[in-house]
Amino acid sequence: MTDKVYVSALLTTVPGKEDLMREALKELVAAVRSEPGCTLYDLHESASTPGNFMFYEIWDSEQDLEVHNNTELMKAFGDKAGGWLGSITVETYRRL
Repeated sequence: MTDKVYVSALLTTVPGKEDLMREALKELVAAVRSEPGCTLYDLHESASTPGNFMFYEIWDSEQDLEVHNNTELMKAFGDKAGGWLGSITVETYRRL
């Protein structure tokens, strides 16, 4: 049995691009949730700092996450929204 992979990703948005980023991320979520191996792909926005987003993801395996990270969908998202991104911090976790 493969251990599930847990991911948190924190994104900040360039000032003035919050609405564009929010809509692009919501579209991304809808598509990613149907990918093989995706157990959970939830998007949250900071209540105190609009434009700061957090993803909480659960993947069936490292391989599924790797495939996701290299899909045409993710490449297209980077091309579309890369200029709106201030910073991103991604951490991968294992359940204890």
